[in-house]
Amino acid sequence: MSKAPFGAEVEPSRICLGSASFGAEIGRDQSFAVLDAYVEAGGNFLDTAHIYAAWVEGGAGASERTIGEWLATVERGQVVLATKGGHPPIDARLKVGRLSGEDLEHDLEESLERLGVEYIDLYWLHLDEPDRPVGEIIETLAALRGRGLIRSYGASNWATARIEEANAYARRHGLPPFAASQPWWSLGAAAGGTGAQAPAPQEEDELRAWHIRTGLPMVPYASQANGYFGAENAAWARGGFRGPAPRAPRFDSPANRRRLLRAAELAQRKGVTANQIALSYLLSQPFPVYPIIGTGNPNHVREALGAADLRLDEQECAYLFQ
Repeated sequence: MSKAPFGAEVEPSRICLGSASFGAEIGRDQSFAVLDAYVEAGGNFLDTAHIYAAWVEGGAGASERTIGEWLATVERGQVVLATKGGHPPIDARLKVGRLSGEDLEHDLEESLERLGVEYIDLYWLHLDEPDRPVGEIIETLAALRGRGLIRSYGASNWATARIEEANAYARRHGLPPFAASQPWWSLGAAAGGTGAQAPAPQEEDELRAWHIRTGLPMVPYASQANGYFGAENAAWARGGFRGPAPRAPRFDSPANRRRLLRAAELAQRKGVTANQIALSYLLSQPFPVYPIIGTGNPNHVREALGAADLRLDEQECAYLFQ
């Protein structure tokens, strides 16, 4: 099997393309345009989920089916494909995973059918089920891998203590551990949370320190803070923050305004965009980070991929985060 990350046949691009709205709020043709632009700009790492688009009437499975149709136009081995399973029904009140062997096998087989593929490179558990023993979960995933249905697996929205417990079990029993984690994280969103509040240093440092210590790759979502560091907001910041934030007002806070202005200033010095600086903040961490971007605009994809080779030094990262 390949030695590329996540068991893929090729090295995954450092910026991953998310697809939560593909085939639903973002129609098929527009989704194809975004996917084509992403690949043309050097991307090859796609992220979807069994539950994606289920919040739209008639949208259940639309994201995976749309990606599956597009995959039929390219060489499968050149795409690093990730999907997620184990999410509760979209109307469930308890946000706890469904991680029994039966549930995971059901979701995975349905995802494979929708995507039109024989295997998934990186299979995420969408949520944890804290009352279920991690050993049982790892055994299920290892068995699916043994059948060739997945090549690696990861934990999305899991506490670091549970990931450590799961990986310790895997090591004791000679099984593959989690290959990556997928938390909520950006320059403007608290690590490991689900809200849009500006991160506090102590919150951020705990997650970062754990990833630095373990070296576990991270594939964070909300990496662009819903466009808060985009061109409109950068111009708003340079103009003195008059009026409400043009984009992503839920991320607006005094701390994020400081970060936005500093990102805009640093971008001007480097001849790039503030959004590219925000992505580079993630890419410049001392452990592997693969930020997930999401958009229905091919031009936004091209702009984001322009950050793939942009790196900040330690002082610049510290300056941004203050």
